[in-house]
Amino acid sequence: EVGMRLLYPQWSEFYSGRFIGRELVPGHSPTAIGKRNFNGHFAQNNGDFRVSIKINDFGLRNGEPVMAADGRIWIVGDSMAFGWGVEQSEMYSSIIKDRSGTPTYNVASPGTDICGYQSLIARMPKSVQPSGVILGLILENDIRVYDCRSEVARISTEPTGPLSANINLSQLKSWLVKNSALYNAVTVSLKRVPAVLGVLKDLSLVKPEHVYKLTFDGAKVGQLAESVAQEISRTRAMLPSNIPFSVLLAPARFEIRDGDHLYRSLRLETAAALAAKGIDVIDPFPDFRNAGFAPTHFAHDGHWSPLGHKIAGENAANWLAGVFHQR
Repeated sequence: EVGMRLLYPQWSEFYSGRFIGRELVPGHSPTAIGKRNFNGHFAQNNGDFRVSIKINDFGLRNGEPVMAADGRIWIVGDSMAFGWGVEQSEMYSSIIKDRSGTPTYNVASPGTDICGYQSLIARMPKSVQPSGVILGLILENDIRVYDCRSEVARISTEPTGPLSANINLSQLKSWLVKNSALYNAVTVSLKRVPAVLGVLKDLSLVKPEHVYKLTFDGAKVGQLAESVAQEISRTRAMLPSNIPFSVLLAPARFEIRDGDHLYRSLRLETAAALAAKGIDVIDPFPDFRNAGFAPTHFAHDGHWSPLGHKIAGENAANWLAGVFHQR
């Protein structure tokens, strides 16, 4: 282990906990947030990407301090908006700025959902206000029945129980990625050999890529869409009422790749529920479908490739152009 740390200094780049922490936001859900002033690299051990990550002193992936967010378009969201796996210049928040000529500010952090988006907005300094907001909604991860206010109240009153002594395989792998250069070196080597990778998949030690999963009850699409729209409406109410606000729908991989009817129904019903509450929707699905699944996503990872970010950013820039033209 000591020798491998000397020979393979990049081993720590595979652990996202180096640059992502957690923060309590008074009156809101705890949220993932960047570790202040982090400057380093993040990589996938399967070779999908190796990118530079810079976090400012407010815990956000921006090259400028948080006070620069005043008067800009805020891009709120989770790992997709954060730019998981792409360089800062390739993030869709950067594409929006480049295509529209309108300055943006990234207010995103991996591992959050709508309650977390409210926390990210709430922790911004009160003296800083956006000129508009684009909220990224991930149809694979963000769909559930919401009541963020009740959830915060429940969390604050729940007793803290003893930590479990049981460690599952996922927790063990996470510990090894964080702490062992030897494990990371061996894992990288094995995952780059197709025959070995196939055996690891057969043994269920490595998950197959992009396996279909349904993350919601297909019989309750309408109820879920209404709950999501209601909680996003509450999020909208946290912001100045006179600014443009829109939801960027991140289409599910399985609709892009397979034309899955349940995810299609979810996308359309969520868009309709948002529109019924007067909330604009940016839906880049047609352009993702035309570009194809593989070019817009990483080979082993469910996040967008640079092309995916380009498509999302251009759709959002077109929405902004229409909004400001109307004004």
